[in-house]
Amino acid sequence: MSKILYTANTDRHINLCHIPYLKMLKEKGHTIHVATNTDFNVDYSDKKIRIPIYRTPFKINNIKAIFILKRIINKEKYDLIITSTPMGSVVTRLAAKKLRKKYNTRVIYIAHGFHFYKGCKLRNYLLYYPIEKYLSKYTDTIITINKEDYEFAKKDFNTDIRYVKGIGFDSKKFDKILTMNEQVELRKKIGIGKDDFVVSYIAEISKRKRQEYLIKCLKDVNLKNTKILLVGDNILGNKIPKLIKKYKLDSNIIMLGFVNNVSEILDISNLVISVSNQEGLPLNVMEAMYKNKNILVTNCRGNRDLIKNNENGIVIPIDDKISLINSIKNFRDNNYPKFNNKELSKTYSIDSVINQYEKIFDDVLKNNC
Repeated sequence: MSKILYTANTDRHINLCHIPYLKMLKEKGHTIHVATNTDFNVDYSDKKIRIPIYRTPFKINNIKAIFILKRIINKEKYDLIITSTPMGSVVTRLAAKKLRKKYNTRVIYIAHGFHFYKGCKLRNYLLYYPIEKYLSKYTDTIITINKEDYEFAKKDFNTDIRYVKGIGFDSKKFDKILTMNEQVELRKKIGIGKDDFVVSYIAEISKRKRQEYLIKCLKDVNLKNTKILLVGDNILGNKIPKLIKKYKLDSNIIMLGFVNNVSEILDISNLVISVSNQEGLPLNVMEAMYKNKNILVTNCRGNRDLIKNNENGIVIPIDDKISLINSIKNFRDNNYPKFNNKELSKTYSIDSVINQYEKIFDDVLKNNC
């Protein structure tokens, strides 16, 4: 059996996206080490390692992390390294750059969405494309999870490129549906009326997810009997609460923070939205599809892989404020048909994609023999 290192910026990323794959590798008899920026234990890992990775590229600690990880790889002599998250993958591949040949270590990068994409700012392309191009030479396999990234990498990177439909969502967590009484009780607990129209945006509160843009678009809209739920970790500090207060939207916009009951939040939602400017392949949209929720998304990479306009949801231009406002109103006024996405969503579940990851991992390990 093989010794495998799994790396990412944070435990949260590993726990949200990769536990089923750690479990699969562990059950096959492999030894699993996990490296993130904390020393908390992760399920199905034999050893947890802390390295000071920061998501911001220009932190001196990222350089320290490269040297720390290099020493670890030199000591442990891994057969396979699987890395994800932008800075996690950069730090890992730089650390393994020379040692991979010394120990015949294979490196897989699971790209959850390149930081350069169609329509991105020029500075994104100038900064991130050369890095990915350079590091692709030291990566045995890059797994892409949306078609745009796959087509770009296949054309531009000289390494093995694979495509899998996302990292998978756990459909079993979304099978239970709250009764009407339970929905009323949960609404009451959160501060939502029985007949309120509920719009949920389930995503980390960040620049990329553009909750600030959403709030600015809604500031002059009549939101009577409408509640907007912002569900997810807030990495923008006081910026969003201040904006909500500034535009007097306190009674309409509710920040729930990170929650463990996403399935229940979806049950009380009338509409699920994403106004991101770029995605990998968004779990929040897959989960809403499985729950047969009406969905409104911006026309960005990742979103458009899942939602086709007027076929299984509504897709609007990224910076079209009028389309965003009118689409929310049309959903609220029942001017769109009810979209049914449950069967389609199953093709993105963990049960559907885990065998593809297993085959890729096995293929890469066989090439290591």
